[in-house]
Amino acid sequence: MGTSNMKTTFISIMLLSGLMLSSCSELQEEKVPTESTVSVHGKGFADASSANFHAAYVRNNKYDLTLCQSCHGNDFSGGTTGQSCNTCHNKPNGPENCTTCHGSVNAAPPNDLVGNSATTVRGVGAHQKHLLGGTLGAAVPCATCHVVPASLASAGHLDATPNAEVRFDTTSATYRSGASYAAANATCSNTYCHGNFNGGNGNVTMAWAGTGGSTSTACGTCHGDVTKATLKEKAFPVTGHTAASITSDCSTCHSRTVNASLAIIDPSKHMNGQVD
Repeated sequence: MGTSNMKTTFISIMLLSGLMLSSCSELQEEKVPTESTVSVHGKGFADASSANFHAAYVRNNKYDLTLCQSCHGNDFSGGTTGQSCNTCHNKPNGPENCTTCHGSVNAAPPNDLVGNSATTVRGVGAHQKHLLGGTLGAAVPCATCHVVPASLASAGHLDATPNAEVRFDTTSATYRSGASYAAANATCSNTYCHGNFNGGNGNVTMAWAGTGGSTSTACGTCHGDVTKATLKEKAFPVTGHTAASITSDCSTCHSRTVNASLAIIDPSKHMNGQVD
């Protein structure tokens, strides 16, 4: 074979090889979808406005996050998917943070498990009033009324019961043996915080969720008589104050708690399980 023919043959082989490689490359690109088109869960899974949003998926699967971990990794950092859940769920413990399912700035609702934010809903109720405290008393920790789980999978946390179980912490300074919670109508009765103490009004029943607002905690509700005319008369205990008369100022004996105008000056000393 002449030199000219050999060159021609070589060039032909190279051109043919290039065409074959180019064809294979194009074919491969057509068969393998790009990352943006891959969706295991369907459209809208990461869109909070979609009916297919993943919160509904998790709720429908009884908050079993091991289903997520099987692909996204035990620490939710991506796993085999390469997509980290912690990008959005960036609080401690990622998706297992308490506020992922209930609460927002803290673990207590709102929102409740199905997104309710109104205090008239039992899942929300007076949670924030208790957990944050206020002008009348110090904050009430979650553990005062609930068993706080150490982790998402702790026994008794994710169970078949429809509502959160309420149990009063017997080690708390404000615990009273007669205190009770009625799940049927979401009411607390005979609790220290609402009158079960020396000089208090005894077995007062309080609605957990409702529209009572300030009337539920008006002065005289827990001790004294809310129907009286003056604030001093409203606050003065009906029983248990034999050493004082209704003409006495509360601040005479309780100056660390209340001033002469009957304003609470230290909420931490108002409902703390002891007389200050």
